[in-house]
Amino acid sequence: MNRHVVLFVAIIVVILSELLAQETKTKAPPPPAAPAAVDTRAKDRTAIRETMAAFAKAFEARDAKKVAAFWTAEGEHQTAHGEVVRGREALEKGFSAFFAVTPEVQAEVQPEALRFIAKDSAIEDGVVTIRKGATDGPSHAHYRAFLVREDDRWRLAILSESPADLVSINDLGWLIGEWKSTSNSGADIQTSYAWDANKKFIHVQFSIKEAARALSGKQVIGVDPATGAIHSWTFEANGGIGEADWSRDGDHWVLDAGGTLPDGRTLKETNILRRVSNDTFTWQSTQRLLDDNEVADLAPVKVSRIKTEK
Repeated sequence: MNRHVVLFVAIIVVILSELLAQETKTKAPPPPAAPAAVDTRAKDRTAIRETMAAFAKAFEARDAKKVAAFWTAEGEHQTAHGEVVRGREALEKGFSAFFAVTPEVQAEVQPEALRFIAKDSAIEDGVVTIRKGATDGPSHAHYRAFLVREDDRWRLAILSESPADLVSINDLGWLIGEWKSTSNSGADIQTSYAWDANKKFIHVQFSIKEAARALSGKQVIGVDPATGAIHSWTFEANGGIGEADWSRDGDHWVLDAGGTLPDGRTLKETNILRRVSNDTFTWQSTQRLLDDNEVADLAPVKVSRIKTEK
């Protein structure tokens, strides 16, 4: 993911501590990359992207006839609710009925992968976000579009949708409370997680104390309404800032992270938060780039809940 963080869950402070405590040994720059292969389907790729974008605009305009025209005459729409509509005429009637009870609608198509399976056919996968009015929350669905070229125009032969497997900020509710850990350099780190008033965001306070210095900062974790994914924003007391996209992978979370250190250097990395139990998790930083120079991975750090007596 594409949006990043410098410090997260307080353990990122460990990373900064390590960076400041030791000299960074960077690898020699790699040899120049070979020239990229020519994309022989670049024109078709662009045409399909433009087709899907135009489809979304027609949908937002609530023009049922124009929307249905993006399908082939025998085209098929498989909705996220399991309904199947076949044929352009039936599609137009279906969209007319939908628009009749939906006076305001917005659509955002986010393509993720496109592959060509023949000269005149292709499959595109992505996520579509629908918003009905200003007060309704967005709905998300995965889509797979089977497109064919007819009369030099790309059309939908089959458009299938399935519910998006989106995460909830409640999936991180087990973090609420106080935590502590100790870095390899001996620094004591404490972190607290607390809900905001509406339980839409988790507010994080972190601090690190060692003999020579002390650091602190804040972080906000929540669901980005533009993507439906968990995102975090981090602010160091000494000026560092960053962001991260969170995604679940089995029993752990992967954070595509990056940001800017107080001295202006950039840091990008993949951070892994692995839940061991309700009272323990580990944190590790990998694939690190400091100003585009590779930096060694850090070993996992154990983080434990501070239990209070009842």
